[in-house]
Amino acid sequence: MGLDHKWFGNLSRQNGYYEHQISPFQQNLFKGFFNPGAKKFAFRLGRQALFALPPMAFYYYLSQWATETNNHYHTKAYLKQHAGEH
Repeated sequence: MGLDHKWFGNLSRQNGYYEHQISPFQQNLFKGFFNPGAKKFAFRLGRQALFALPPMAFYYYLSQWATETNNHYHTKAYLKQHAGEH
């Protein structure tokens, strides 16, 4: 096989260097990738929401309760209320 054929990407030899072009098979690389991909992602995320959201909500509210309780324990009102118990 010599260099005189123009098979992949229309290679041509000109004065000691090669000129490259995009093959027709490589054009439109992401055609149709985003629309079906986003639809499938949203569908699968929705199916997994029943498994992910309840524990996330539980731990979020547990964290909020723990933060509020901790802040209450470090107030003057709490210390005055439980001052004689030591």
